Order: sequence, then C-alpha cells, then structure tokens
Amino acid sequence: MKPVEIQDITTYRFLSSVEFSPAGDRAAFIVKQANVEKNEYSSNLYLVELPARNVRRLTGSGKDGEFAWDADGQTLFFLSKRVELEDKTALFRIRVDGGEAEQVAILPHKAEGLRALGGGRFLYTARVPQTDEPKREDAKDYEVLEEIPFWMNGTGFTSRRRKHLFVFDPAAAEPVDLLESELEVESFDLRGGRVALVARRFPGVAPTQRELWVIALDGGEKRRILLGDVHCDSVRFLDDRTLVIVGGPHTPYGLGQNREIYAVDLDSGKALSLTPDWDRSLGNSIGSDCRHGAGPTLRVDGDSIYVSATDRSHGVLLRVSKRGKVETVVSAPGSIDAYDVRGHTVLTVELRPGRLQELYLAEGKKLACLTSLNEENLRDRALSEAIPFTVPSPGGGELDAWLFPPIGLDASSKVPTLLSIHGGPRTASSGVFFHEIQMLAGKGHAVLVSNPRGSSGRGNAFADIRGKYGTIDYDDLMAVVDEALKRFPYLDSERLGVLGGSYGGFMTNWMIGHTDRFRAAASQRSISNWIHKFCSTDIGYFFNHDQIGATPWSDGGGEKLWWHSPLKYADRVKTPTLFIHSEQDYRCSLPEGIQMFTALRYHGVETRLVMFREENHELSRSGKPKHRIRRLEEIVAWFDRHLKPTT
Repeated sequence: MKPVEIQDITTYRFLSSVEFSPAGDRAAFIVKQANVEKNEYSSNLYLVELPARNVRRLTGSGKDGEFAWDADGQTLFFLSKRVELEDKTALFRIRVDGGEAEQVAILPHKAEGLRALGGGRFLYTARVPQTDEPKREDAKDYEVLEEIPFWMNGTGFTSRRRKHLFVFDPAAAEPVDLLESELEVESFDLRGGRVALVARRFPGVAPTQRELWVIALDGGEKRRILLGDVHCDSVRFLDDRTLVIVGGPHTPYGLGQNREIYAVDLDSGKALSLTPDWDRSLGNSIGSDCRHGAGPTLRVDGDSIYVSATDRSHGVLLRVSKRGKVETVVSAPGSIDAYDVRGHTVLTVELRPGRLQELYLAEGKKLACLTSLNEENLRDRALSEAIPFTVPSPGGGELDAWLFPPIGLDASSKVPTLLSIHGGPRTASSGVFFHEIQMLAGKGHAVLVSNPRGSSGRGNAFADIRGKYGTIDYDDLMAVVDEALKRFPYLDSERLGVLGGSYGGFMTNWMIGHTDRFRAAASQRSISNWIHKFCSTDIGYFFNHDQIGATPWSDGGGEKLWWHSPLKYADRVKTPTLFIHSEQDYRCSLPEGIQMFTALRYHGVETRLVMFREENHELSRSGKPKHRIRRLEEIVAWFDRHLKPTT
C-alpha cells in the first residue's frame, strides 16, 4: 500500500447537483474530474435509474454542466461549453433513454442556473450590465467603480452588473428580464406560472438584508413581501399559497446567526417560524478539499420541508412538517454535500472518513451506496485513520479534535506535528477524507485538527466569537495542542508546525505573533489587517463590523481593528512562514498576504510568498489542477525544510 500522493487529487471524481426526474424514477447528477493537460476540470452528466439502481454516464464531452429536467422526465436540458462562445451560452438537450446530445439554442448571456418551463421555454440566471450604453471597443482596458462591493470572489468585477432572472423562448427575439434593474437574484423557485425569489438591492452599498419577491411569468403580478427583521437566504414553494424560506433575525448573534425555517403566507405576507427553538447550523460546513460543486440546502417534497445541516462534526438531513415537527431522515458519518428527496426515497452525495464522494440511496432506514466512481482511486492507498478525542476548553465545556497519525508510524520515535486550522470561522473539521491531510500524513507528518470556539455545528453561543478574534479561539487551539502532546507521546513538541487558510490563515498569522512554539508556518488566503480588509474586499465592509465590532471611524474602532490585526504583532514573529495567496482573491485580497510577508522580511524572519495568477479564494478546493499541485508542493517543501532532519 502506498501513501496518498500530491498528484492523486487529479484522479478524484467530484459529485454534485443530484436531481430527481419529475416522476422520481431516475435522477441526474454532475461528475467533475481534473484534466491536468488542459489545466481545467471535465464535467459530465450521469444518470441513476431506480429501482434498478443502474448508474451510467450520460454525456462524455467533459463540457456539460447545469441541467434541468423536462416535464416528461425523458429529456435533460443542460448548459454546455461544447461551443466556445463569448458572452453567450449553448443550450443542449439529450434523451436519457438513448441518443446523442443536440443543440437547442444559443442563450444571449453567460447563463448559470437553469429551469425548464415547458413548451420549449426556460428560466436562467445571468449577470448583465446596468446600462444602455453601447459596449465600447476598449471596454476591457478599464473598470469603473460606483458601488460596494465592486468585485466578488469567483466572479470578478461586478460594479453596475447584476445577476438577473430571464425567461427564454427560442422562438422569441430576446429573453424577458424579470427583475428590476437594481435587484440581484440569489435564490429562486418555480410553481405554476409564478417565480418566488430572494434578491438583494444595490443602492450604492449592497445591504445584508435580502428581499422576497413573487413574480408572475406572464408579465402580471410583481409583488415584494416585507419580512421585517427576518433576513431571507433561500426560498421554495410549499404549495400555491405558502412559501418556505431559510432565514431569521441577526440578533443577538449577528450576521452568522443560525437560520430557522419559516412559512410565509402569500395572502397575508406574514412569516411564521416553524422551528423557533432550534439552534442548527444549516447546510454543510464540514471542511474538505475533495468537492467541486454542491446542491441546495433547502428542498420541498409534497407537504414536507427538507434541509441539510451540520450537527457537531457530521451531516444530517432533516424533515420539517408544516406544524414544525422535526425528524432526522439521514445521519451521515461524514458530510452531506448534496441531496434530493422524492416520496420516501432520498439520494445523497456524501464524503466519509476513509472514502471519497459517492452517491447513496436511503429508503426508510436502509442505506446503500449506488456508485463506485472513486473506489479505484484509494484501493492501493494507505490512509491515516483519524483518532478522535476531546479537550477541555479553557472557557468551559469540551472541544472536538482529531489526530491523523503519519503513515508508517513508529510509535517509539518522535514525529513532526502540524496543527491545521479550518476556515470560516463558522465551519467545522471532522474525520472525513481530506486530501491535503492524507497527503501530509503520507509525508511523515502527524496532522491535528479541531473545532475551537467559533466553529459551526455546536449552536450560536459556541460559534459566537464576535469581538474576540485571536483570544478565546487562540486559547482553545493551544489547549488542543497541549492535550495532543500529552495523549500521543510520539508527537514531537520541538517540531510543531501550523497552517490554515482564510480564517485559518488569520489564526496562523495571529499565532506566530503570540507564540514561538511553532518552528514553521504556512499561512494561506489570510487576513493580516482588519482596517485594510474593511475597505478592499467583497465582504469586508459588513463582515468586519459584524465580527470585530468596529469600523475604522467608530469611536475607538480603528484601535480595535488594529488590536485584532496580526500585522500589529509582526515585529514579535520568529517563525519561518510561507504565505500562499491568489491574485484574484477578493475575499481575503492579495495585499493581506503581502503586508505580513513584507513585515516579516523587514524584521529579518525567513519567509516566502507564492502568488497564483488567475486564482481566487477557492484555490485549494477548485483551483486549476496544476496550481493545486504546485500549492501542495510548496507546503510540503516548506515543512520538510523546517521540521525534518537534514540529510
């Protein structure tokens, strides 16, 4: 058995977007895989037929993505890059019982979401400029910024560009835009001749409050439903007179407060929480670098509402009745990355300990794995099995932690140990398959992960570190390190390393300025200066205020933002540190890494910064295959240099 290698990530298949056909007798899903030669990802559609449980690939171009079932359940429509177009998208269809895919139309936008309306019409979303001015020949030479955010991670510059919802009829000259100019759609659902949608409005500064709309497709009713202090994230029709939304107030726990399930009466416009007493982390927040795509958190089937959630360190699928009764339908040993429900049949895409993603079928209490798309990838690989343990938190209660021992461990020897800190902070670590961790264990490192205060899955109070960044979370992480050193005598306290990305990058920057216990660090897509982040990123102007509790101009705000900034403590750092950042990361922008790199170099600390062009905040999870490989090579080389004996 061989250890997991860096390049193995190019063989993994990533599953997402599972959707039942209208009759529920079959389902389609998307499978992606790295194409190293082209430095991109192939994407194909797969089909599972029930009850026979046959799974087969439906398309093979490697260029097929977002899809929608036709009402007959015999045809899939999908967006494809088979035809290379600028500012347009090719729409194809394929009969699932046999035959080749054929082009239906060319959509006059770069389309994203897709729904079939029947009668040859479609709904799709696309980002469009808010201007009637003709496109200039030199338009690519400059950007005009008139609002915030003016760019978005993974999208690019967005000033005066909105994602709108269009009705497209191939027989018509132009698609019909359903939205007001200032609105941007974030979630939508279709029932009969109406669309319900969640959108946000940009009056120069994009608000954190979303709007709920119901729009008739025939050009009639356009109605905004006022929800007061209920912030709406996503929407589904429950029946002709009722909507279901995921949302809730932002008090007392701020923007990250756990959401509830609300029923919205369309006659009165009133929203009633069906789950007023729960404290759940909705959606999947368990970290891994072995996904590429996902699926909706909220679905409706018949009279039942379904929602995926993270419960401590594993995924669950919950069913909520109209009266608010909550039942657990699926409790996964790992994460639920996508799902769909039809009747009593549930399909889930799951990532588990020791296993890559596969498609699972749940019928009642019976669970079966339907696919073996990733079975060969790990057949001859020696995997590090996570050892779970708990740690007393300095703030009371206990913390969850896992140790991944190095492959080929000799328990009589001492091994270098890496503390890996998750992002978020409202995400969670667990024992699920994580390529980076398995690869590092294969290189002889023990890898330690944990969920300090601030993590999801444990309720609002546990996750609330507003105004406390770098304090109680730092205490918890150091307590995890201390406990691990006590429990596992083969961990070398003299050869400790620390790494993390996003919030984990912030904590890495913070830790090297507050302790010299780590002999090496790798800080990725990090935060170093909260004042700079406030004014330069796509979420900084509201995230910093909410999480740190200040603006640069509030009373004492500048001092508070600076106090929580790792850059303030850079003159204390002695730890050799690798910085990894992406040129187009608009969530934690490149200057965040550059500032720490410059400060450490100025103070004589060994440091290195690797910047990836044409990458964003998602480099480690969906970056170009060659870039993901280079990133891992840099991390391995850095820790080998500083934590392993020289030869």
